[in-house]
Amino acid sequence: MRTIARGCVVLAALCAVTAGAAGGTTGNDRSFKLDLIGRLQAPPQLVVLGSSRSKRAEPSYLRSLTGLSGFNAGVISGTAADAFVMTRYLGDCQPLRGRRYIWFVDADVATNGVNPDLTADPRGRKYLDPTSASARRPTDCERRTLGRNNRYNPDGSFGSRSQKLPERPHDLTAKVSKLLASVVPHPPQGVNPKRYVWFERALAYMNSHGSRPVIVFDPIYPSVLAKLRSIGFPAHVTSTTYLSQLHKRYDFVVVNAQDIRVWGGSPDDFSDPTHINEVNMRRLLRYVVSHSAGALR
Repeated sequence: MRTIARGCVVLAALCAVTAGAAGGTTGNDRSFKLDLIGRLQAPPQLVVLGSSRSKRAEPSYLRSLTGLSGFNAGVISGTAADAFVMTRYLGDCQPLRGRRYIWFVDADVATNGVNPDLTADPRGRKYLDPTSASARRPTDCERRTLGRNNRYNPDGSFGSRSQKLPERPHDLTAKVSKLLASVVPHPPQGVNPKRYVWFERALAYMNSHGSRPVIVFDPIYPSVLAKLRSIGFPAHVTSTTYLSQLHKRYDFVVVNAQDIRVWGGSPDDFSDPTHINEVNMRRLLRYVVSHSAGALR
């Protein structure tokens, strides 16, 4: 299986920005999350999926909004394949019908890329490679000893505040300017079914288990969003067309959070040009819960 390492796809340059700013754990981020899933004491009722942009979503805060126990399964540079594996592994280790999901996605929604760390872990590989698939054994969900560099809480959220991303970096303006310079017009692309293989497999699994996921378009820094819109924002146009067609086959809710003005966000509360901080995330989560058509209740 050829790997395409892309976790953010609004612009090619976003990946470089995110990779440098996302921080993250030392070691295999995906294996850490799989470890935590195997150690859960009870099935989480609400699960967060996505890339590092989703990792500010605190299950404890979501519980205060919804009354539901939760787990954050977001991973650095997360793709649809990561979401698929985390969803399946949760389903095997902590089965629960009707589990709720908040799935943060970029403007392109998904790629068919698979991170090599995911295939390197046998717990992830078995869901991706039919030749390695086997019947689930009790040991697949054993409580493994977590790595020394793990900095996640048991619910998948970040550990202490000192380990989180900088809340207001001094060089935010410079980074935004660099990102703006990378925005160039390009023609819209048609919907390529191969791009969405893992995305649709995840949706199919969720729906088959009584779940109606909430798909949230990631926030975009205001000046960057304005420039994208000035050139037609072809990635988002393609995605909205695709999701509109997909509603015929799958049940899900879409919440567009790209424009921070819609949900009361502040440009001052970005930790870098592609990540909102904890303050903005809490504002966003309140909006998502109230605009999820009852899917998170």
